[in-house]
Amino acid sequence: MPKLKDPNVWFQNALKVTEDPAASGWLKNALVEAINREPVDATGDAEVLYRILKLRSAAVQRAALSGPTDKSARTTGIGDAGRARGV
Repeated sequence: MPKLKDPNVWFQNALKVTEDPAASGWLKNALVEAINREPVDATGDAEVLYRILKLRSAAVQRAALSGPTDKSARTTGIGDAGRARGV
């Protein structure tokens, strides 16, 4: 891993995100929570989340191009509201 010239570069980047009015509240909250965790565990979890969201994004894009035939590619959430709808 390359050595950072400024060991606080991560903090400066995080601060930019948290102060950016265009950044979503979800991203800001996730960033703050991740910073308060053990860094290696937080990074591993973020990588898993990234892979899943990237796959979901590709599925949604494919479904949009081919027509809505695959229910697993829906853009609706699968949280409590999604379960209530039977998703």
